[in-house]
Order: sequence, then structure tokens, then C-alpha cells
Amino acid sequence: MKRFLFASAFVLVAALAFVGCADDDNDGSVPATAVVLDVESKTLGVGETLQLTATPAPSDTTDPVVWSSDEETVATVSETGLVTAVAPGTAVIKAVCGSVSATCTIEVAEPAAEYDIISFEAEEGIKDFVGNAVTLGDVKLDGGVNEGLYHNLFCAKKYAEEYGDPANFNGLTFDNPLFSTADEHVWFGSFYSDCTGWGGGQMDSWGGFVLSQSYNTTATSSSYADQFSVYAESGANSSKVFAAAYCFRSMVGGTYSNPVIEFVEPRTVAYLHMAPSTMFYTYYKYDFTAAKDRTCGFRITGSLNGESTGTVDVMLVKNSTVEAGWVKVDLSSLGQVDNLTFAPEGINPNVDLDPVYFCLDEIALVKE
Repeated sequence: MKRFLFASAFVLVAALAFVGCADDDNDGSVPATAVVLDVESKTLGVGETLQLTATPAPSDTTDPVVWSSDEETVATVSETGLVTAVAPGTAVIKAVCGSVSATCTIEVAEPAAEYDIISFEAEEGIKDFVGNAVTLGDVKLDGGVNEGLYHNLFCAKKYAEEYGDPANFNGLTFDNPLFSTADEHVWFGSFYSDCTGWGGGQMDSWGGFVLSQSYNTTATSSSYADQFSVYAESGANSSKVFAAAYCFRSMVGGTYSNPVIEFVEPRTVAYLHMAPSTMFYTYYKYDFTAAKDRTCGFRITGSLNGESTGTVDVMLVKNSTVEAGWVKVDLSSLGQVDNLTFAPEGINPNVDLDPVYFCLDEIALVKE
């Protein structure tokens, strides 16, 4: 009898222990298995707001939604998902619900009213050397490394043929501002020579700026065929036309053989975009065989009335990693300028044969 009572008591205790364990595992919590935002991406102006709504699954989940922004200097988010645009840039808003999350990318746009934008598009009325509308087309360069037929290009060759001095010691030469904004207040210099004055046959050479509409991100080796192409899918911010540039440092006597932008009236340049040409990108990505610690690019120097206002360095190669696509460059520190020049920094094309090509687009001038 005692043995029976003891066994019954043991069973009762075990049952109570089981019930207690079951209650601990079933505390009423329902974990979230997914969460979805009603907006995945949005462009806002500074000061604008956006109310985001997060929808967790299952609907009866007990996990709360926790909001955060990875760039609070660009956009903030409240505990209820209200996004406020603070300053131009990109911020990723994240909604975390338990072990799952969802994001919304917020682009805070530059206030368009504050800037005059130069992006070289046809609708901007870009003019050539003699005041006519610029048109891009096929250009054949003859002799030397530049030999070939190039498409979607606007360069100085035809102006050298029409206006160049055949007595120039370099041969038939153009060395002038080549194209401008519609109001002719901003000019981009360019150089071309057929080099016949050097005593040999024709060897078309160029420097400064040209306009292009060629893109190539598939090349895997460096080629002069890509000297006018940008390593991007388009111009900056999906534009079509961009300026391609070459620093022709070895050419003697070329005022515009290196890239120069001239302003008829002093302006403050807020920012511009630069990108490697495809030839530049592939050289450092695939062909460069020296020590893999190269950092190089271009130095932009601002000047006003012949005096420097400062410099900004744009390193398109950092420890042998090449920038892919467009880089936004802040030039506001230069203040008012009437001239911007671009020169290689950490590159010696006369010794290393490094390509000194880059591309330029979307120049933002502060409205006066």
C-alpha cells in the first residue's frame, strides 16, 4: 500500500512538472516571419516628410517594429515610421520586426532652384566655337595610337581644318575654347593637332575637353578605342552626354591641351561629377603590373583673377581599387572662380605611360 501511494505521488509530481514546462514554452509570444514596407524607395526634397507603414506577418505577431536610419544627417525616422529629409544624400530606413527586416532607400535631392546645372544635354543649347548648336557624330582620327573611327563624338578636328593655322609648328592646330553653355558664359577648352609639323606623317592628337555619348563597362583590357568612353552605364544621374578629358602634358605650346573650364563671370561651383574613362579604368583594373598599391587621380585647381583659390584632389584609384562610375566632387571650398584646371595627381604619363583620361558631367553652379 505504501508502495502504491508513493508511485501515485511520483506520477502526480511528474505531471505537474510537465505542465509547468509547457506553460514556460507557450508564453503567448508570436514571432514575426516577414515584414513589408509600403514604399521601397523615394526621392524627397529637404524638409519634406514621408510616412512609412510596416506590415508584419503573421498579423498577430507580438514582435514590435523598430525603426532606424543609417544616415541621420540625411534623413531621420520617428518611432512611428515618419521620415524627415534633412540634407542632400542617400539614407536607408530600416524597419526591424523580431528577426526579420525591410528597408526603404531615401534620396534627398539637391534643391534645384539653388543651382544652374551643366550636363551637356542637347536641350541645354550647348554651343560650339562659332556659336552653332553642338551635334555629336562620327569622327575619324588618323595616324598614331588614336587611329580609328569614333562614334557619338564632338571634338576640335573639323575646327582645326576650317580655322587652324597650317603654319603652326605642330601642324594644323586648334587651341581654343571649343564649346560653351547657351549663354556663352562658361567655356570648355580643347586642343587638336595633326602633328604634321613634327616632320612626319599625320598623327591626330588631342587634349582638353571633347563631348561624348559612349559608355563601356564590359572591356577587360585597356585600349585607345575606349579613350572617349566612360566606365558607366550613362552620364551622371542618367544623362546622355558627358565631357571626356585628356591631360596632354607632353604637347608643347597648347594653352588648352590640358582640361580648362573658363567662366566669363566668376561663379561658385558647388559640385561636379567625375568618372574614369573606360581606358583609364581597364588600365588600372586589368593591365597595370607594378606594385598594387597605387593611389592616383586628378587635382582640380580654382583660380580668380590669376590667383589660386584652392585645390581639390579626386583620387579615382585608391590603393589600386578603381572607382567604377560617377563620383560626386564637392568644390564649394574653392569659392568664386573664373577658371578651373585639371591636372594628374600621382600620375606621370611621360614616364609610366599611365593614361590620363577622365570624364566630367553635371556641374552645379550656385545661383547668384
